[in-house]
Amino acid sequence: MKTTTNTLRIDARLNGPPDSANGGFASGTIAETLGGTASVRLIRPIPLDNPLEVEIDVDGITASVTDSHDQVVAEVRRVDPFTMMPPVVPSFADAEAARAASPLQGARHLLSDCVVCGAARRDGLGVTPGPLVNRSDVLAAPFAPHERDATDGVVHPAAVWGALDCPSYPATFLRDRRLGLLGTLTAHRNRDVFLGERLVAVGWTIEQHGRSAQTASALLDERGDVVASARAVWIELRHQWLVRLVGRFR
Repeated sequence: MKTTTNTLRIDARLNGPPDSANGGFASGTIAETLGGTASVRLIRPIPLDNPLEVEIDVDGITASVTDSHDQVVAEVRRVDPFTMMPPVVPSFADAEAARAASPLQGARHLLSDCVVCGAARRDGLGVTPGPLVNRSDVLAAPFAPHERDATDGVVHPAAVWGALDCPSYPATFLRDRRLGLLGTLTAHRNRDVFLGERLVAVGWTIEQHGRSAQTASALLDERGDVVASARAVWIELRHQWLVRLVGRFR
């Protein structure tokens, strides 16, 4: 069976954990090889600024991604378009208040330098999720795209996936200061995102079983319409003491 092979590279700026790619940016970049709407399963940390080989099956529906050591780091498959509707529709001001109250503000932990949610990153997206005032089970953050994540006024699809990633973090993990990593991200963009838009990123939990949580997230425009949305699976780190290697929640 013939396959198609592409090569991609994740820019060094786009880290999540130290020395590996943010799961949303990585997933969005990988998804574009199949056309955009897809489900990406992250198997190993995605290396930064290194060539990744994408082998696409003959049907163009699935693909695998390998690193320079021939290890499979991710798998991706095309899915049908979908829209996840959030349980509440926060305003931009609500999202700003949630970000200001986020436990991630001023904390050092495994993901504190993440390009999406890192509160101190001046070159990041600034999507630092926190609980809504009246719905602590729902996380929110504002998303105002920057020129560095756009071309000709259109925000890069991978940046949209990035903005959907961190707000999908389980609210109970954040509340209890538990660290988890993204296992799977499935996303669909209803339309392009443009510079100058003031969007709200909102995330909520669908189910939680043991160390695994199924969550969802959405980007809302100023009318409250869903611009893009995602489903995610997060896995709590088995050994939380590992967080102390780079810092801890405080």
